[in-house]
Amino acid sequence: MDILVFGASGRVGRRICDYASNDGHAVTAFVRDTATAPAGSRVVEGDVTDAEAVAAAVPGHDAVCLAIGPDEGETPTVLSVGVENVLAAMAANGVDRLVTVAAAGILQATPNRLRLDTPEFPDHLRQIATAHHDVYERLQASTVDWTLVCPPQMPEGTPTNHYRTAVDYLPDGGQSVSTGDVAAFLYETLVENRHRRERVGIAY
Repeated sequence: MDILVFGASGRVGRRICDYASNDGHAVTAFVRDTATAPAGSRVVEGDVTDAEAVAAAVPGHDAVCLAIGPDEGETPTVLSVGVENVLAAMAANGVDRLVTVAAAGILQATPNRLRLDTPEFPDHLRQIATAHHDVYERLQASTVDWTLVCPPQMPEGTPTNHYRTAVDYLPDGGQSVSTGDVAAFLYETLVENRHRRERVGIAY
């Protein structure tokens, strides 16, 4: 498989590149600065908010992994602009498999209410969760075969393979999950073609 990873220098994207490369897949790392790119990948320098750069990067790939997030001081609009550019480029090139990461706030608290809409949801996380919900709505409106992996707190850490998952909900009592386990689950979901057009909560 030929995989394009946006946000390849980030905590999750870098691990996905490593997992895919170690398994013999061809990997292209799309990064803002080539100096931050993971080893073992082809490198494309660009910004996901630049539609032309994204359009030039997508052709020739079988699947896309979107592991982007706003840098410190950057507004969360990078998420909606980025996903729109990626979806447009995928549609133009016949690429239809996308896996990505979003905040657990976009999962259901109840059948009729999102976690981010509950009174106890932390105010300081509401803006980023709302931006991720916008991404979710854009994915739903697309024809892309997407999977949205939704962790709560995500400390740096190696994979344990002892996480739990649930479609549309956060696993009961789940509070955190390591970057290693999120990346491993996202990568496995991609190569095994599971959870198509589903939100998946992940936590210990």
